[in-house]
Amino acid sequence: MKVELVLPAMPSWQVGEGSSVPPLGLMYIAGVLNEAGHEVQITDQQGEDLSDEKLKEKIKKFDPGVIGYTTYTHFGRRAIKIADYIHEAINPNVITIFGGFFATINPKEILGISKSVDFCVRGEGEFTALELINALEKNQDISEIRGITYKENGIIKSTPDRPIIKDIDALPIPDRNLVKGNHYGNYANMSIEKFTSLGTSRGCPFQCRFCLTTQWHKNIWRKRDFRKVADEFEYLHDLGYKNALIVDDNINVSPKHVNRLSHELRKRKLDLNWFCEGRVGSGTAQMYNEMRRAGCKLIFLGIESGNQRILDYFDKRATVEQARNTVKAIRKANIDMITATFIVGSPTETLQEVHNTINFALKLDIDIPLFGILNVFEGTALWDEYLKQGHINPEEDWGKAIPVCDFHPDCLPRDTLVKLINRGYKKLLNSKKWVLKVMLRALKSRFRLKMYLKNLDKRHTIKQRFRFADISQLDLYLEDKEEN
Repeated sequence: MKVELVLPAMPSWQVGEGSSVPPLGLMYIAGVLNEAGHEVQITDQQGEDLSDEKLKEKIKKFDPGVIGYTTYTHFGRRAIKIADYIHEAINPNVITIFGGFFATINPKEILGISKSVDFCVRGEGEFTALELINALEKNQDISEIRGITYKENGIIKSTPDRPIIKDIDALPIPDRNLVKGNHYGNYANMSIEKFTSLGTSRGCPFQCRFCLTTQWHKNIWRKRDFRKVADEFEYLHDLGYKNALIVDDNINVSPKHVNRLSHELRKRKLDLNWFCEGRVGSGTAQMYNEMRRAGCKLIFLGIESGNQRILDYFDKRATVEQARNTVKAIRKANIDMITATFIVGSPTETLQEVHNTINFALKLDIDIPLFGILNVFEGTALWDEYLKQGHINPEEDWGKAIPVCDFHPDCLPRDTLVKLINRGYKKLLNSKKWVLKVMLRALKSRFRLKMYLKNLDKRHTIKQRFRFADISQLDLYLEDKEEN
């Protein structure tokens, strides 16, 4: 069959802005479908700078029999609107499938309101999509396919969940030619040269109460063979990529895995920079040194709070002291850049505790702190807690990323939180010590200097980014505005 796989744009996106990373999940699905003989086209609306009209025209020209959309919670409702628009405009007989977080958590709601969606694929979609499309091609019974929700004679039905993929090495390496020519690497108004993404593992064994990964991967962590990951790095290098983001939820679950991969990358002498997301307390000094020698240039840390009480509320299973020690270890290893996320706006969090987190972030020896207000998603432990307490209306709030301060009586007001965050950013920008560190580190790091020079013409827009603008919340508010 001819299968179109689509990543719709977020509501806040505008033509010309490009995108951050390619749709890796769709690329994996495309690889499985291509191996089975199906003809697949991937369309990334943001990566290709397509207006809704141009998106429609591209899909219409391909003339697919099936269109699959990947969906995320903070723009899932827009995806429904795009799917309905495309369905009506190009072919009322085309089969429409939704997948991703949004479809996994809200399949019955999606099928209940959408004019076009025929199936929702729940959980990891590679083999479920393959079985479903094979069955549709041959007009076979679909009731035994695990992991789908669908309508039959007006009745919504769900099959049992599909087990997670234990051997992720069985999946083909994503074909980057499917997104050739797309514009990736646009982060916080900064451009990063020849950029892509890849994964070395899936899942996370931890159970942070605000995180959707807990439900998606069932708290099971699976790693790829480090040699096969290195093969993919080599493939990217041969394609001319200069930078790659490792999208693992938690790369340093196993320092042994990271050390083996880093050693293999060093052996192959690949000139390819890479970035990753890590957890405080899970790494070792040796691991960070190996990562730096293997080309790691930037680490994102999920620190979240400067208050142990709030970390315990999130069930982070990490301490404030571990955050300090992890930053020190990364700095000692001379990895070029460290960024970290911080969350404020939890129920019962006091004004002093918000100040503590912001001041803690500014005192840590990191390059950029990223502050956000606590959002809650269906599928997380926090959603279940607030639902039980009566703070959430599931009929109205499904499929949304909701700032907790907008509905919980024990939260500080959103305006107060935004003012405190912006004050923290202003303090950072006015800090001569921070500015001097940034300049000195740029002089010592070819990677940093090259990035700064590449974005010299964007210095004013980058400075504007140092104010509170949580993108998921912005998209949520835009979706609400569209609905009203």
